[in-house]
Amino acid sequence: MNASEPMGSRTGWVVTAAGFAINVLVGVSYTWSIFSQDLVLRHGWRHSTAALPYTIYLVCYALSMIPAGTLQDRIGPRAVILLGGALGGTGFLLSGLWVNPATVPLFWGGMVGCGMACCFAAVTPAAMSWFPPRRRGLISGIVVTGVGISAFVLAPAVSALVGRSVRFAFVVCGITLWAGIGLLSTQVRAAPDGARRSKSAPAAIATVRSAAFVRFWFTFLCMTAVGVTVVTHVTEIMRVHAGAHRAALSVAIFAGSNGLGRISGGVLADRLGRSMAIQVVIGGLLAGLVGMLAAVEPALMLAAICVVGLSYGAIFGVFPAATAEFFGPESFGLKYGIVFSAIAVSGTFPWLAGLLFERFASFAPALMVLVAMCVAALALSRTLPGQGNR
Repeated sequence: MNASEPMGSRTGWVVTAAGFAINVLVGVSYTWSIFSQDLVLRHGWRHSTAALPYTIYLVCYALSMIPAGTLQDRIGPRAVILLGGALGGTGFLLSGLWVNPATVPLFWGGMVGCGMACCFAAVTPAAMSWFPPRRRGLISGIVVTGVGISAFVLAPAVSALVGRSVRFAFVVCGITLWAGIGLLSTQVRAAPDGARRSKSAPAAIATVRSAAFVRFWFTFLCMTAVGVTVVTHVTEIMRVHAGAHRAALSVAIFAGSNGLGRISGGVLADRLGRSMAIQVVIGGLLAGLVGMLAAVEPALMLAAICVVGLSYGAIFGVFPAATAEFFGPESFGLKYGIVFSAIAVSGTFPWLAGLLFERFASFAPALMVLVAMCVAALALSRTLPGQGNR
């Protein structure tokens, strides 16, 4: 890196701020429940049909992280972000033009999922490349917090747009993604030495085939399974186990704590070291799940949900920095993309939880499965590289 662009320079903070803002737009997917409710109530869709676009989105998003990460390693973040904005914006626009159960899963679930993965995969590596290792946890936490707080920022506007018509909301969101991501992408670029570090793809492939990387991947899978399951069923968990019909409040608390947890996780990773931070986050997930199993009053259940939300958010602050430290910054986009692909598997756990609820009329069996996943993650975390690193 040349002397005019030192690590942690003003340029690095501009890239970080732009990445944060792009991720706020990426987080528009968290407002899907607003779209789906309108599709059920006004367009006569079944609940399962209205849920299908988000299921496809989650799978496409997770699996697209691998090619998107590889692409940003090869051609740089800006072009990949522009591609993501174009795909996401077009997916929304086409969904608005053809609002039916056959096309929305394809356009919104497929195109928006792939597009938002391109954006998410590119912004974090670009921001982290401008800072020394001891600050990368904080930087990754700041960038991914944009996704975490997006529901607070965008949900009121999306709700107002959908209130006018879901078709109108799709179109406006599509134009916003095109324009907003396109404009913000002009401020994103990798540090000069970050570009040079991205040329070791064969070495990266050898790394991701290692036993240590596989254990790391499974640790991420076990931890994220908790968050995606709880956020999917949080309103019903409140109703069934705490006797409270507080859907909006429970969702808001999970979303808010998730956003706060993302930056807190990054700070935790810098202060305690990556391995210890992962173990602390697993402890938080376990504590929250035990609290949910024990809670019989709404206030206690909401507190437990808050702990799970904080811990789930912290995962996304810790793991980017841990990936770079444990397995090297070379081809970081590819490596973290493969780590993130685990969500395509952990995303099946909400479905499993639904099956268990239908069988037992309780979420307790599903929560106990998640406790077992945390125990497995804790055992795996004890075998990760960098034990005791700060």
